[in-house]
Amino acid sequence: MNDQATDEKKELRLAVVYSVLLTALLWIVQIVSVVFSLQLKQFGLRPLEWKGLSGIFSMPLLHADWGHLISNTPAMLLLIFGLFLFYKRDAWRILLYLYLLSGFLTWLMGRSSTHIGASGLVYALAAFHFLSGVIKKVPRQRAFALLVAFLYGGFVWAFFPVLYKGTSVSWEGHLSGLFAGMVFALYFRDKGPEPPVYPFSEDENTDTEEVDRYWDLPEDTGSPRNK
Repeated sequence: MNDQATDEKKELRLAVVYSVLLTALLWIVQIVSVVFSLQLKQFGLRPLEWKGLSGIFSMPLLHADWGHLISNTPAMLLLIFGLFLFYKRDAWRILLYLYLLSGFLTWLMGRSSTHIGASGLVYALAAFHFLSGVIKKVPRQRAFALLVAFLYGGFVWAFFPVLYKGTSVSWEGHLSGLFAGMVFALYFRDKGPEPPVYPFSEDENTDTEEVDRYWDLPEDTGSPRNK
């Protein structure tokens, strides 16, 4: 097995480990909250309140119930896996930026309520992967973007507040995640895997002017004529 194949397997394993560990953190918080009857939901994000700014950090870690957490888990696993698979060392920085900007935008535009859940971060990751796949010329990254669109294409309906009127769903968090993902997909467009380089078979050193053409041949003077 060559070094390149070994490195690729190592990167794949790391991407799996990071996605599992980071998603497991959400479950640990929920388990601790339930087992010890902690009211952690009160520490969620409260828009336009100074004390609610701390919710930018806590909001993605808190969930209303097990169903809320379970609904976010598959997307978190897949999207974080893709982030570390394609961006490697830059993935931590990208994840932090998406985390902070999606939360801050929710704090700016959210309704007066306590916002919790990882949905905003999920939308940020999904938007980041999809737009990155569109603007970059990397086949496997575009394939991943198509997978995200196929699995989570219905996310587009989450940006219409009229659909969530009278519910506790934070459409503001969804919209904030969309904006954050788009912003950083453009900002990090030069990071990640490089587009493949296709070799050309044409020999550029070939001088076509040296090819003899029948009209370039010297005029035939024929045999000597008898005088």
